[in-house]
Amino acid sequence: MISPVRKAVQFAALLGTNLHFSGWVTGGIFTGLSKMFFIPGLWCYSTPSSVLACPAGSLQAILASPMILGALSSGKPEALALLAPIGFIAAVGLSSGRLACGWVCPFGLVQELLNMLPLPRIRVPEGFRPLKYAMLFLFVILLPLFLRGTPGAPGDPWFCKAICPAGTALAGWPLVSMDRAGLFRTGFLFIWKSSLAVVVIVLAASVQRPFCRYLCPLGAGWGLLGKVSVLRMRVSDACVRCGRCESVCPMGIAIWKVPSSPECIRCMKCVGECPVKAISHGP
Repeated sequence: MISPVRKAVQFAALLGTNLHFSGWVTGGIFTGLSKMFFIPGLWCYSTPSSVLACPAGSLQAILASPMILGALSSGKPEALALLAPIGFIAAVGLSSGRLACGWVCPFGLVQELLNMLPLPRIRVPEGFRPLKYAMLFLFVILLPLFLRGTPGAPGDPWFCKAICPAGTALAGWPLVSMDRAGLFRTGFLFIWKSSLAVVVIVLAASVQRPFCRYLCPLGAGWGLLGKVSVLRMRVSDACVRCGRCESVCPMGIAIWKVPSSPECIRCMKCVGECPVKAISHGP
């Protein structure tokens, strides 16, 4: 029963975060009060139908603001703006690790739907998994905070600007295609991001959740916090090491080897697959 329930929750989250349907007709971005709140997942603020904010994008925007370095060094109240995205990310991760990735994140659902296409499966070397930590610490935190033309100048949200395939495919492409006034520039950076988005989309058809495995900064942060989260995966002594949990895991991990793996998205597929009911999720 877990899989149908999870899918229902995922589709409900997708719908609930994309209620601005007219955006797909007008090409406008919703700017209502709900954009003050975050979705526990990765979904671009500029997606035409989006009514909530992406926590990773919001964190970058604040870190890239002109006076944030001075506010942080002097303890000015402006620095308190960071508490909103950081507190939200920490609350989600410390409570349930990457559970939001498996149950709520809209881009996670998009990847799962793409993976249903009847295409050959391929294997990506495991050595690429640490890339998502570089995305978090370098592109989400350090570059927006420190890479500036002059002191006091604004920085850039570098993960959104140069990497995010979700933003490119679900915001960039639609907005450019509806840009009758020619407001959006489509130079080298747009071509680079489009190429990266195409690679991720193609990979998603043959590899389960490639963005979640290799690039997602939110998944990186929530995975690290999940090692000490309140709700964790547990494997009892009844485990017979049969490997069936690993065979159904969308993240390709053997939960019996590392129950608190930072890769685990708490989808619960392994719970239903275990023949001896050795796997559980709880405090």
